[in-house]
Amino acid sequence: MSTSDLKAMLAAEKVDALAAISAARLAEERADAMDYYLGHMAKDMPAQDGRSRAVSTDVADTIEGLMPNLMDIFAGSDEVVRFEPVGPEDEAAAAQETDYVNHVFMQQNPGFMILYSFIKDALLSKVGIVKVWWEEREEEERETYYDLTEDQFALLAQAVAESDGAMKIVAHTVHDMSNVPEKTEATS
Repeated sequence: MSTSDLKAMLAAEKVDALAAISAARLAEERADAMDYYLGHMAKDMPAQDGRSRAVSTDVADTIEGLMPNLMDIFAGSDEVVRFEPVGPEDEAAAAQETDYVNHVFMQQNPGFMILYSFIKDALLSKVGIVKVWWEEREEEERETYYDLTEDQFALLAQAVAESDGAMKIVAHTVHDMSNVPEKTEATS
């Protein structure tokens, strides 16, 4: 092994060791921050016999006091996200993208709570993480209709035919109207 290879290997090992020390220090700081937030001060200020055991919750008070203002900054308007057009031809597309992403984030997902948890984690543990993914799934609904007239069934059958396979009639039973009601089941 050459001297330069040995130096490179030792430098890499040194970087790994320093990263491990830094990670351990960060983990300890996060644990301390959580203890302070919860008002557990025994590590730094053990209670003395015969003295008050009252604890100040300054960390929790500060974080909880900052949260409304931070949430107002990030979620206080109709637009959590805004797409800026590159040129005049992009203005309509940017407006549509802005509306769509804001709708998905705030209406289809719990956007406010995601932001709240993310910001609070960042203040408390020095890192806030949000996992994002796209999920497509099909949901099947089954509907059952009783006592349909022939005209009502014809309208339902027409809607099924126009759905391009999105709906289908899985069963249709016609009974003597004097004994049992008509029953139709459809899925979409």
